[in-house]
Parts: sequence; structure tokens; C-alpha cells
Amino acid sequence: MGQSWSGLRKELEEDLICDCLKGRVRYFLTHYHKAPDDHGRVAVRVDGREVLHGNPYSFYIKYSGLERELKTAFGVPPREWDGKQMLHEDENRAVEAAVEDIAIGEGVFEIYHFTEAIREYKNQPVQKSLASENPLVRMFAVMDRRVGKRTLKRLASQVKDQPEWLQFFYKLRLEAENIDKETAYEKA
Repeated sequence: MGQSWSGLRKELEEDLICDCLKGRVRYFLTHYHKAPDDHGRVAVRVDGREVLHGNPYSFYIKYSGLERELKTAFGVPPREWDGKQMLHEDENRAVEAAVEDIAIGEGVFEIYHFTEAIREYKNQPVQKSLASENPLVRMFAVMDRRVGKRTLKRLASQVKDQPEWLQFFYKLRLEAENIDKETAYEKA
């Protein structure tokens, strides 16, 4: 991303977050340098409580089996190098992307999913981030200071359509702004 984690975290926690959530939402990211492949973990803490976290072990333990099952069910052959190019790359990537979408929808992700979501969120207008297919991007956007009360009132009707883990962040912002979800839904 071209920016240190501490600088990025400061930007997310102090510059981009709405005033009513400043000091309440904290982001955590670490790499364990003695772990295989330098793995680590990422987390979002609200009021000192970890409400969302991701690491490669949770992701692979739960979803590598699903990935194998889907590749078998769809007859996707393993990748193979033919001396010039990797064969079956597109088919494998399509299944892997589908599994990633399922995992992120269930709140299970890796560090790179989180950092890619930050990159996407920061490099596009906040309205586009609110409509992103990636729930992690929508999480950052819904807590963004540029999202006003009128937009939040419209978003209130979408809370139930979000993944369960993301509903928490929508409700957090609505409650912090004193927007009654039922009233906002009727007016939207």
C-alpha cells in the first residue's frame, strides 16, 4: 500500500472515521516473524473489545476444503506449467475468488483481504465504497466521516441485507449518530 501500518492506522482511526466513533474503533495488524510465511493477524476493536478478526489459519482451515470440493465438483483441473504458461489458471482463480467471497461474507478473512479492502476504500469515492461488493470495504465506508445523516438514514433500510458481522458496524454507526433504524427506514 506504500504507507506504514502505523500511518495507515492513524489515518483510518483519526482522519477518515466519523467524529462519533473516534477513539472507539481501533484497528490492529501484526505479523509473527517466526511464524511460517511471516503470517499474522488483523482485528477491529470497538470499545476495547475485538469484534472482528482475520488470520490465514482461520481462513485456510475452514475454506480450503470447500475450495477443493468446488474444484472437484466443477471439474477444475489443477494448475500445470507447460513450459510457457500456467494452464487452467482462470478456472482455478474463479473458484478461489468465489470461496473468498463466501468467506468474507461470513466474516473470515486474511490480512491481505483486509489491506486490499483498505486500498479499495481509500482509492475511490466513499459512495462507491458504500456500494462495493466487498463487505470489508463497506465496513470502512459506513464509519467514514464523509457519510452524512441523510445517507445513513437511507442505509438503515439495508442493515438486514448485510452479512451478520457487518450489521454490527452499520448499527454501531446508526446508534452513534442517534439514528433510529425503524424511523429512518420509514422515511427512506
